[in-house]
Amino acid sequence: MCTYNGMAFLREQLDSVIAGDYPLHEIIIQDDGSTDGTRELLQDYAARHDNIRLVFNEKCLGFCQNFHSAALKAEGDYIALCDQDDIWFPQKIRRQMETIGEADLCISAYYTDPEYTEPLHILVKPRTDFEHILFYDCTPGHTMLMRRDFLHSIKHWDYMIYYDWWISFHALMGRGIRRVDEPLNWHRHYVGSATTRVKQRGRWEPADHPTWQPYLLGYFHRRHLQKRQNFNRLYRYLADHIDANRQPLPAQMARLMTKKNIFSTLRLCAICGRHYDRVYPGNPTGLKGRIRGFFYPFISAYGCDLFKLEKQ
Repeated sequence: MCTYNGMAFLREQLDSVIAGDYPLHEIIIQDDGSTDGTRELLQDYAARHDNIRLVFNEKCLGFCQNFHSAALKAEGDYIALCDQDDIWFPQKIRRQMETIGEADLCISAYYTDPEYTEPLHILVKPRTDFEHILFYDCTPGHTMLMRRDFLHSIKHWDYMIYYDWWISFHALMGRGIRRVDEPLNWHRHYVGSATTRVKQRGRWEPADHPTWQPYLLGYFHRRHLQKRQNFNRLYRYLADHIDANRQPLPAQMARLMTKKNIFSTLRLCAICGRHYDRVYPGNPTGLKGRIRGFFYPFISAYGCDLFKLEKQ
């Protein structure tokens, strides 16, 4: 677990983790310079629970590097990542341990209702298709359970890319991702969270209720993204590291992502249209599905906030 000024919701999350029905070897909590009483709360919990290990960073790392640094300290064979403000369900770790098998990473469905009021209704089932994840970070860290040897096998880490996206790419290039379709936690969205702060930066914001804009303006948004160093660095890295013999389609798509000429763009669109069922979110069918798939390089770029991270 990584914390930063999480006093308001941290107690609920810690209580839910401790109440789980799978025995935890250790709970590592790494704080990134909180000033709101989080540190004192953590020390109180650590005094009452022998398996809680606290780390207080000497300087602020930012949430991507903080999660990576904290996870590398784990001694168990499996590592679960935990936000400071969610609520875990008791069966979370047990169900993921039952599901991960030989894969590198296990994720799960989760609820994202505005308030934690049972029964919960807004269910999210993250996609695991490589072709979709190339465009969108849909496998959130708060759902992740991974092998420790897999984490240590990632030799290069780019902190200008979301840490969970980076993990998912390497799992897909390795032994894959498994998913528990049962929701295993409630994810809290609120003003002030790390991801909310990132989304509020920048001027390339979408319309409140877009209709035609993603299809047309999305092209220019994509050209804007292609000027960002972390965008180009990510897809060049993937093009160099995806095994084209084992995963030819993602390898080809990654190579086309950074090319700016119109022929490469149309070629990428054609691939997405042909494989719309693996690219476009939801369950599009027929001609509508192919059209949406064809335009997905533009649709996904419209209002994209995945490359707004500042240098950490």
